[in-house]
Amino acid sequence: MRVAVLGCGNMGRAIITGLLKRYADISIIAYDKSEAVLKFLPDEALVVPPDEWDLEENQANAVVLAVKPQDMAEALGVFSGLAQKSDNPLFISIAAGISIAKLERLLPAHARICRVMPNAPALVGEAMSAYCLNVRCRDSDKAIVERVLGAFGKVIGVPEKLLNAVTGLSGSGPAYVYLFIEALIEGGVAVGLPYAVAKECAVQTVLGAARMVQDRAESPSALKAAVMSPGGTTVRGLLALEENKFKFAVIKAVADAAARAEEIGKQ
Repeated sequence: MRVAVLGCGNMGRAIITGLLKRYADISIIAYDKSEAVLKFLPDEALVVPPDEWDLEENQANAVVLAVKPQDMAEALGVFSGLAQKSDNPLFISIAAGISIAKLERLLPAHARICRVMPNAPALVGEAMSAYCLNVRCRDSDKAIVERVLGAFGKVIGVPEKLLNAVTGLSGSGPAYVYLFIEALIEGGVAVGLPYAVAKECAVQTVLGAARMVQDRAESPSALKAAVMSPGGTTVRGLLALEENKFKFAVIKAVADAAARAEEIGKQ
């Protein structure tokens, strides 16, 4: 299988790296308008300008659109005259806020399109990616999408109407987690731990807690209760979080980010 990647910034490069690392039978062609960015691509990725992607020797099974949302219209101009062929590629867009309807206006009328909301942990192969397909997609396109996205994390299919909610949760969520880890570290320093010790404790605590939620059958609420001893330290800490509306703040962050994603999509 050949995958073409348009846009080789952090996310595009993470996708290329993940594909090459995981699959021996995938070849990559890629392009970015910045020559400086192209210098950081793996040697196995062949740099080919997109106006040559329609040549027989360059035709891809999937084209990943990893350009910035504001650059999408200009970047897709090269595909506007694409002749209808049975083997035209599946277009996979990771641009936040760009709806399938808008992509359909920018791409040829027959285009098969997948819209994806990945997140920053793609850079370390631990992304959470949600996707949806347009009505022209084939049954085989789902397998292509899940193979490509699975190279750098977990994958889930959702209706497009839920992608803004996914954006508010897992799309923006890493920043909430980074803020929480930062606060844990600073809390540790505030009570006397050296910064390096506080960081190691905070990071492993978050990793371990997340793994327990992932691997155990109990709900987060039940796991939380198991840590709480009557009148103990955890109860005191949780009361402080509740006093400062920690849970409400996180819920509102997800809801507000999802609302903003919807606003961006209408622009």
